[in-house]
Amino acid sequence: MPKYLKLALIFIISTIIVMGAITISKEPKTNLAWLPEYQKTATVDTATSSVTIRNVRDWTYTNTVLSQDWIDVTVDPNTVTSAWFIVEPFGGNEAMGHTFLSFEFADNTFLSFSVQARQETNEDYSAFEGAVNEYELAYQWGTERDFIARRLLFLKHDIRLYQLDISSDDAQRLFRAVLEETNTLANEPRFYNTFTANCTNLLAKSVNKHYPHRLPYDISWNLTGYSDFYLMDQGLIENTNGHEAARTAADLTPYRELINTVATTSPKEFSATIRKLIDK
Repeated sequence: MPKYLKLALIFIISTIIVMGAITISKEPKTNLAWLPEYQKTATVDTATSSVTIRNVRDWTYTNTVLSQDWIDVTVDPNTVTSAWFIVEPFGGNEAMGHTFLSFEFADNTFLSFSVQARQETNEDYSAFEGAVNEYELAYQWGTERDFIARRLLFLKHDIRLYQLDISSDDAQRLFRAVLEETNTLANEPRFYNTFTANCTNLLAKSVNKHYPHRLPYDISWNLTGYSDFYLMDQGLIENTNGHEAARTAADLTPYRELINTVATTSPKEFSATIRKLIDK
């Protein structure tokens, strides 16, 4: 082997060892100077048949932040009727994106659940830093008016909204699964990881924990922008007319200006409005 290749190999191996040592030596913390949207930790009170989710984010956005409210929400898991999957593509790279869930209840209200990299006030998100334990993990609950309007109106990102093709019983089980994960994380902080503990594969792992092997590994667990295609192939998102047609039908982005006009209405009205747009 040429000398320069040997030196390059030594450098690469040394870098991997050093990065691994740094990563292993870190401990997740809960008392750092978080960005305002990550300041509160969600917990779940399951003392009765209903559950109370505390520190649900309910901020109001247009092209700016209008309010920063945190609320407690009490719901009956048995009244979950369906689950929705939301994809937020990043920029011009269709392989990259954020994903989260939304749960629909019998009274036509919705609650969203998102796996996040919990950023401090001096941090911007970086996929590389996310791979070396630079961010703690956050499980956040919020109203759709917050989670969707933040991305669509405030950050000017695209949004695709899909109803999952699962029964109400399965939607309830999924809801209970992520409630359980929420309290586990609140009691035992962990790190976010771009490759092994991100917004998409932690949801898939939670499903497989309760339904072994239901979601086989796919590259979309890491290239999360393809996760909607993956769920279509798994029969969990309807795509009778093909992948791209399903994406177009789920796309809220063309309605950004219209959605902006209902951004300050109630969370219930906001959720009803955006579904009328994709049901056209």
